[in-house]
Amino acid sequence: RETMRTAKRRVATYLLFATSCSRPLSLHSCVSLSFSPHLVSSFTTTWYSSKGENFFGQRPPLPLANGQSTRFSTQRTAATRAMSSSAKTSLTPRFVDIGANILDDRYEGTYRGTKRHEPDLSLVVERASQAGLKHIIVTAGTLEESRGALDFCRSWNLKSTGVHFSCTVGVHPTRCSQQFVDSDTSDDDILQELVDIALEGKKDGTVVAVGEMGLDYERLQFCPKDIQHKYLIRQLQVLAKSTELPLFLHNRNVGSDLHDILVENKDCWEKGGVIHSFDDNLELASKFIDLGFYIGLNGCSLRTEENLQTVAQLPLQRLLLETDCPYCDVRKTHAGFSHIKTSFEVKAEKKFVMGNLVKNRQEPCHIVQVAEIVAGVQGKNIEQVAETIYQNSLQLYGWNDDNDNRAPPS
Repeated sequence: RETMRTAKRRVATYLLFATSCSRPLSLHSCVSLSFSPHLVSSFTTTWYSSKGENFFGQRPPLPLANGQSTRFSTQRTAATRAMSSSAKTSLTPRFVDIGANILDDRYEGTYRGTKRHEPDLSLVVERASQAGLKHIIVTAGTLEESRGALDFCRSWNLKSTGVHFSCTVGVHPTRCSQQFVDSDTSDDDILQELVDIALEGKKDGTVVAVGEMGLDYERLQFCPKDIQHKYLIRQLQVLAKSTELPLFLHNRNVGSDLHDILVENKDCWEKGGVIHSFDDNLELASKFIDLGFYIGLNGCSLRTEENLQTVAQLPLQRLLLETDCPYCDVRKTHAGFSHIKTSFEVKAEKKFVMGNLVKNRQEPCHIVQVAEIVAGVQGKNIEQVAETIYQNSLQLYGWNDDNDNRAPPS
């Protein structure tokens, strides 16, 4: 009797995989599988009630003999991993995280200057790959970070992670005083060094954008408005014009000032770019789109009902997704939270467990949640949103599709 119950469990599990896979599976493969009843899940997915599928494209879990249901985790036996990976190749939506602060100390286990745990970046990248991330663009905000981002991406691209890393080169608006005014090096020399780094990284495709540059009036205590304006324009005139790369732009509570500067310096940029972490109104978004820019969305773009109303009206063909990790996590108090279908097991930094996510520390894998919110407010399915925006990313950064057999769902 116990043997029969075990067999039923395995057959049920096999049927779940069989209905999710794009290619036939043999019954022999079913009986050879060994599934642990005590899988420790590092993330779980809840099921879509409208279409009966979650973001992996899987149908709801089948009931087992004891009334429980199958639930899969990212920590599986080798046999299970091998089997599920073939299913995910065709079923898991693909993503590009166009803005990730991967160089942040929190991925080394340091929070606000205090060491809390051992580095876990390799697991962060593994979770990103499992969630469908194909590309991650590492954001730089200073000269030093630009050098570090280029070295980091080249180093990690030598590893077999399933994720390709690229980066930006530029100076963040709130750090212009620190980089240009307080430095012993001349402005011209700093800008030239930024150009050299960008052109060097452009040769092998590692540097794909200039930025993060722009304007930020919420944090003028870090850099006055006039300094921000001066060095945004200088970066456009020197860095953007010399490299002919897309722009990665910061726009925070500045009205139309960033838009106006871009218009006045249109001869300095040709490839357009993205207004990252956009949280302003529909009118301004439309102006940027008319200039040829994409709108980048992350958790900070989806906090309020007004944010959601704006996102609901934005054209899907002009959107990009990002996490801005480790910042911009989606919280229960945010308006967008109700649209989230995918949840993650988290632990507070002080109670860190290797393999779990850290509470309030955003990761690239959280891009799934951003896509789910966009899909929810626009009334579209997750596959259409993810694949259309994935193709948008490829178009902006000039990448080839890694799977020519897939087209955006209609």
